[in-house]
Amino acid sequence: MTFRLVQLVFTKSGRNKMTNKIPQPIRKDPSGFPYDFYHIRIEHGYPDIMYHWHPEFEIIYVHQGTARYHINYDYFNSQAGDIILVQPSNMHSIHPIADKEQVTDTFSIHLDNLGRSTIDSYSQRYLQPIHNGHFQLTNRIQVDMPGYDKIKTCLFEIFDLVKEEKLYYDMMLKSKLHEFLYLLFKFRYVNRHYTDDTYQKYQKLKRLIDYINTHYAENLTIPFLADYFGYSRTHFMTIFKQHTGSSCLEFLLQVRLNKACELLVRSPLPIQTIASQVGFSNLSNFNRQFKKNYQLTPKQYRNQFNKTNHS
Repeated sequence: MTFRLVQLVFTKSGRNKMTNKIPQPIRKDPSGFPYDFYHIRIEHGYPDIMYHWHPEFEIIYVHQGTARYHINYDYFNSQAGDIILVQPSNMHSIHPIADKEQVTDTFSIHLDNLGRSTIDSYSQRYLQPIHNGHFQLTNRIQVDMPGYDKIKTCLFEIFDLVKEEKLYYDMMLKSKLHEFLYLLFKFRYVNRHYTDDTYQKYQKLKRLIDYINTHYAENLTIPFLADYFGYSRTHFMTIFKQHTGSSCLEFLLQVRLNKACELLVRSPLPIQTIASQVGFSNLSNFNRQFKKNYQLTPKQYRNQFNKTNHS
């Protein structure tokens, strides 16, 4: 199996000095315009990207294949050609579907780098509401939806700019990102926000997800987590299932198994040690749950990953 990740990060260049020589062009990245760009292939059930959130705006294009996406309250299986939008701080996950593959390009940027933090009418009218959730973006734009061709063309121009890094590309990149946002507004892929009650529940759930992702190795119980969430046990389980698509125990199990996968392929630790470190007190239960989810034992998973990477 493979997990391909390309991340381009640029840093601010030094100050240009005066010279009597023939004028030289400014360095191709004078501004340190920051963003991330990823090429990701999902295959053999890996990577399984669990429910999480981040402050950056993320744009995903599906080149081929399919995977299961969960963005806030929306669930869908991706298709080739999908343009998927992940708004800042929106919780989301990407899960493999059986043995199916998916190949995507992802561009990610904080809206502060497009002027969100600037106090002016443009920022307050367009960027601030997207960043703080007062506006909600459509999660998926498909090939038969209005404006798709224009949006896709603009997105591919963004991809080309970051791949080629031609002289002064960062100036055009910023322009194209504003054009991309303009097209989302023009074709009505920017919608109104949640109700206040839904928003408050959503914020509580985000804090809970963060807690589980940090304390997954501990003995977490439903009564404890329900109290942390501020609801009765029954209400807590209903809300968690409604918002994440899985029970809390299923989610916790998947977080632990994902962490185990990372340790199996990135460390030489014994399997029993890994099981303990991710929250399993019983090795037999760990082996059983791992094989149930990945159709491989932990040892087979580690060996297959190493074999693929060295082939």
